[in-house]
Amino acid sequence: MFYMGIIKRQSLKSSIVNYIGVLLGVVFFNFIFPHLISKEYLGLIGLLQNIMWIFAAIPALGLPLIMYKYHSHWKDKDTLSHFNAFALVAMFAASLLFVGLYLLLNEPIISFYQSKSALFLPYYLLVIPLVIVQAYTQYFEMYCTMKLRVAVPTFLKEIATRLLIILLVYLFVYKVLNEQQFIYGFAVVYFISWVTLIIYAVKGLHFKAFKPLLYVKDNKEIKEQFAFGGSLLLLSCMFGIQNFIDGIMIPAYLGLGAFGIYGRPLVLGQMIHVPFRAISQISQPIIREAWFNNDVEKIKTLHKNISKNLLLIGCFLFTLLVANTNGLFRLLPPEYESGKDVLYIIAAGRLLDMGFGLNNEILYASKHYRYIVYLSIFIVALTIALNILLIPIYGMNGAALAVSISLTIFNICKTWIIYSKFGFHCFSKHYITLTILMLAVLGVLYFVPFIQFIPKHMFVNALVNIAFKSMLGSGLFLVPLFFLKVSPDFNDFVKLILNGKIFKGGHKMDEL
Repeated sequence: MFYMGIIKRQSLKSSIVNYIGVLLGVVFFNFIFPHLISKEYLGLIGLLQNIMWIFAAIPALGLPLIMYKYHSHWKDKDTLSHFNAFALVAMFAASLLFVGLYLLLNEPIISFYQSKSALFLPYYLLVIPLVIVQAYTQYFEMYCTMKLRVAVPTFLKEIATRLLIILLVYLFVYKVLNEQQFIYGFAVVYFISWVTLIIYAVKGLHFKAFKPLLYVKDNKEIKEQFAFGGSLLLLSCMFGIQNFIDGIMIPAYLGLGAFGIYGRPLVLGQMIHVPFRAISQISQPIIREAWFNNDVEKIKTLHKNISKNLLLIGCFLFTLLVANTNGLFRLLPPEYESGKDVLYIIAAGRLLDMGFGLNNEILYASKHYRYIVYLSIFIVALTIALNILLIPIYGMNGAALAVSISLTIFNICKTWIIYSKFGFHCFSKHYITLTILMLAVLGVLYFVPFIQFIPKHMFVNALVNIAFKSMLGSGLFLVPLFFLKVSPDFNDFVKLILNGKIFKGGHKMDEL
């Protein structure tokens, strides 16, 4: 099927870029920077990013999702250009509104962080350019997604931005930049990435924006589109809060240092989710097109196949991550040991999230999208309540539990809505097979001791043990997986490797 070929090609490219970016982030932010800069600076960086990701939905106004939803309805080829112009103007007006609201909230925000995270206060206003740039970046990323080209935006977000931030940190460590220049440099990094994305969209994907009023004129669907955009604006805000509220609340309750520690296992646990992001991004326009053509069977097949493959990847990565937890934490300063349980909790939550498949994307594009809006409001309230309840009792582990519990409940509810409205779900007997295989391999790896390969070289020993356990775990997981024939896609890929076609170019990407 043609659409599966597109998904596999772009997902493969995007996944590779994602993992290179994640590798950069993990190596530097998780294992090198904790030895170079204080946990308070790491916490400040994380806090600024979390605030940026939450509030960016406000200037974006749900407009990227209107484009996603209604792109197939626009018969006139110029309509997209008119919508682009309208969106850019509307986002500018919304950005001004956000600035005003943010400045009005000056006192409560400062008082919220003053006692535990005072280092944030001098950089309170830096949030404004970060949020506005991120909002416009989201719009251009969605435009690229509509053109089925996600590899370059992913490269800019996952690799280029990280490389610039790494450079920024080293300039600070070697005292080329002072603290203020270092922190304000983050806004410059995101601005550079955004400008590069605009150039790619205009030059490479023919982005055009002219005559914004023509989008509104004689548009019979304008009320429906604005209602959808308003609902999705609320939904985007809810998702932002759900995903990043722990990063907002931990600094206020426990301090920037605690959040600096929490962020290391958080990133490691979320590595499981990287393939999901790539596949979700390229699947969105395919699902939207299927709903437009009322092709429920295509959506059902896509949901079933991709969900199984996502769980397969998730179980494999979860196995390697959990088996290597002790080795990974030996690479960090001793004070970071307190974040070990956070890794287990976050990784388990993300694994379950992958197993539920593309339920977000399916509901987004369907006529029942309002259900997910109402549900999101409930889940956000639950997430905030759980954080308020659990952080004072369990500290960082409480924040991780709040995230994973609310995420799991959210997925269960979305799956029930899809099944009740459309009559299909993502589950199959292979879920049981994958779970048993994962637990069996983890059981074997649990009894593999930490080996002192080189006396008195703890860092090297940790790396060698991680490599050894990863190779052993990969063999124990992947070999039985091939013979169990859980996933035809996985088996076909292995056969391409074994017969050498993938190295000789003697295959089509649709075969992957």
